[in-house]
Amino acid sequence: MKKHTHATFGILGLALCAGASHASADVESLIGDCGISGEISAGWDSRYFYRGLWFGDETTWSNVEFSKEIAANLTGSVNLFYTDVMDNDLAYSEGNIGAALSYDAGFGTFDLGFVHFRFYDGFAGDNGGPAAGVSGNTEANEINLTYSQDLAFGFSGHVTVARDFTIDGTYGEFGISKSFELSDSVGLDFSATAGYSLDDYYAANLGTGDEAEDWTHVLINLSLPIALTDSATLTPHVTANISKAARDTTNSGAGRGDTEVFYGASIAVGF
Repeated sequence: MKKHTHATFGILGLALCAGASHASADVESLIGDCGISGEISAGWDSRYFYRGLWFGDETTWSNVEFSKEIAANLTGSVNLFYTDVMDNDLAYSEGNIGAALSYDAGFGTFDLGFVHFRFYDGFAGDNGGPAAGVSGNTEANEINLTYSQDLAFGFSGHVTVARDFTIDGTYGEFGISKSFELSDSVGLDFSATAGYSLDDYYAANLGTGDEAEDWTHVLINLSLPIALTDSATLTPHVTANISKAARDTTNSGAGRGDTEVFYGASIAVGF
């Protein structure tokens, strides 16, 4: 598929989500009896960083998630994600299919997940040049485990470990977050995340000279969720990605600095 076709899908996803609030009641009536809930979302970001690694600029994305309570304190979910870079200098598009089990232990929550990544233009995208090694990979498979719990003063925290079987690399992450209520319909969400390459998680294996085992990045995010209806939310954000030793050379090679500030907005409809 060509790049502009992928971009069209991303734009259509955004248009679909914008109109989904009118149909949310119908969707809920169709699947509500099955005990299934979910969310449709879409958005645009000025840059696309994933776990501290830059993939492209000007990206559209769409996401659909379904969840269902399987047993007491145990919930299953399925997630479908698609993104496309609209920058004419780079063809990059990606689709993910994920599934997870979430267990509420009372003191905290455990999430065990699996994700299949599909890179339609190769892992490093297509800029007209040759792609070798990991940069030319078209897919990846990952299993991950996350533990999260409430902390003091209204903060929440999480720890994640993810194993990528395609490259035999492991990624670790911990983060904190807090939400503030500014008004009945407007909130302010803060989050800070730090990532670590435990053993060559898309770092030195890209041939860039980045450290195979070191900190990947720090991500600081401020978002402003605005309730449009009972089920639809518009969320603009501004985010800073601070590259560390396992990402610095790779991101700088793509014309990025140590600290990159980007922004975007999304709309989500729950059902």
